[in-house]
Amino acid sequence: MKFTIKLILLFLLCVPTVTFAELPKQIENDFSVLEGLIVMPVGEEYVVDLDASDRLHEGDILTMVGEGKNIIHPETGEIIGTVKVPVGYLQVTRMYSGYSYTKLLYAKLKPEASIKLMRFEQVPALFVDNQDDEGVLADQLKLNLPQFQWLKPDDIDPALLTFTLKSGSLVVTTYGGNLLHRYSVTADEQLKPPPVRAQPKFVAGSSGANKKPLQKFADELLSTLNIGNDDPFHNSDVGIIRQGTAQEGVWMGPNMAGNPVGIAVADFDGDGLQETAVALNSKLFVARIRDGKYKEEIDVPIPSGLKILSLDTLDLNRNGRPELYLTAVSGHQLSSLMIEFRDGAYEIVIKSVRWFLRVVELPGDELALIGQELDPDESAFYDKPFYVHIEGTRLVKGDKINLPGKVNIYSFVPFTDYENKQYYAYLSEGDYLKVISAEGVGLWESSEYYGGSETCFLQRKPVADEMLSPTCIRSRLIKTAGGEILVAQNKGQRILDRYHKFNASEVISLNWNGYAMVENWRTAGQKGYLGDFTLGDAGNDGRTKLVMAVKFKHKGLIDPARASIVTYELN
Repeated sequence: MKFTIKLILLFLLCVPTVTFAELPKQIENDFSVLEGLIVMPVGEEYVVDLDASDRLHEGDILTMVGEGKNIIHPETGEIIGTVKVPVGYLQVTRMYSGYSYTKLLYAKLKPEASIKLMRFEQVPALFVDNQDDEGVLADQLKLNLPQFQWLKPDDIDPALLTFTLKSGSLVVTTYGGNLLHRYSVTADEQLKPPPVRAQPKFVAGSSGANKKPLQKFADELLSTLNIGNDDPFHNSDVGIIRQGTAQEGVWMGPNMAGNPVGIAVADFDGDGLQETAVALNSKLFVARIRDGKYKEEIDVPIPSGLKILSLDTLDLNRNGRPELYLTAVSGHQLSSLMIEFRDGAYEIVIKSVRWFLRVVELPGDELALIGQELDPDESAFYDKPFYVHIEGTRLVKGDKINLPGKVNIYSFVPFTDYENKQYYAYLSEGDYLKVISAEGVGLWESSEYYGGSETCFLQRKPVADEMLSPTCIRSRLIKTAGGEILVAQNKGQRILDRYHKFNASEVISLNWNGYAMVENWRTAGQKGYLGDFTLGDAGNDGRTKLVMAVKFKHKGLIDPARASIVTYELN
């Protein structure tokens, strides 16, 4: 009997040291309660007075707080406080200096200026253990994060945050399935402090010179004013952020004057080496990168008056040398081109094509060139897209293609799940990432912006005082050989349909978990608009890279826009 009592006492002494361990400081900060106010509504969003300096993150949930019953001291009868009652939830979509934008998730009353906000206050949260039943870590979180309304697995109320323990990681996702945080977990279910990331190694192509303190201060000051700064990467200590592991290998090419609209990597001249083609708004360059050095091969002449909208490559004529397909517009009319390397030079073989052109991967097919006609009156994309074939020196229209929903030929990618069910991911006109079934049934929509394009045109001439909204070519989506979906995320001004200006960007890798898109990794944020990206062996070293055309400086009154090729090693 005494031995049994000793065992019980020993158990009670040991349990608190495991179950009630403190969380790492960074994790406590990530989920601490912040207080703020709604500043004003802007369209369907709401501006709040919190920003990154408050340790706010994109995806955080802010509770709209109302005043409930008074808390009265039982002896003195004095009112010592009031019960905080949640009356709605907002989710942070993007942040600026001094304020942030939020999206309404749920509200019992209309959000208005001066309504009090508390981050994560009584937010419904669910802990899911994919390894076993709830254990030590679940108890630890529920004890140290009491601000959440912790749900049970059989509760019917939806969770706005889900904490999932799987494979040595604690993954925190939002209601829409987007990754908010990821933490490493020990074998005995203890959270590890986030690792200190090493500084990146910028390989050939970037200066890498150490700046003096005064120069650093000047760069920071100019950056805040958006006047200029030669360091294109902001808040970045790694090339790609992959589950807390630092990655290295960033290469930058020389400056190019113009607005980047497309990039492609292939062996265009058939000599066994890869070339990189970059389309600017009115120019086309073909260059080669080898041994970390950039060699400009040629400036391909483009007819005057053309505005390039997109660039793709495909060996459609099966001669062993991929052609370049440029969607272009002249005035308000499409005038697309096909360029091929012939007899030692790049030539415009086909021109004045009245279609949008895009190289895509369709279900069950290899890469295909598809087209779509221009609608001058409505959505700009007329009727169904169609296969495009080549006959001699002309492009011909093939069979029509049934794409589900509101998908046009730009910015969509088909994919399958582990049961081989067919889905489509695409970017909407409002820059939200969506997933639909093959039948067009909407399955998921992101809570944050993705994509973002500055490549826009007017499909017709405005009438009288008409304010005609331009058509913007949506950002590309790419599916990797491993089934990951790569999507760009440009951040900046989306206030008006007629005015898009982005000054920061990333590429994010996502996977479909059966219910939502979840994040695998992302590139470090860079100060620049991502015009286009692709995958390829741009460095001719046998390794596939993420290759981007980035605009680091917008056009001024005198100076042209400044862009560059940027590559990331994919380890």
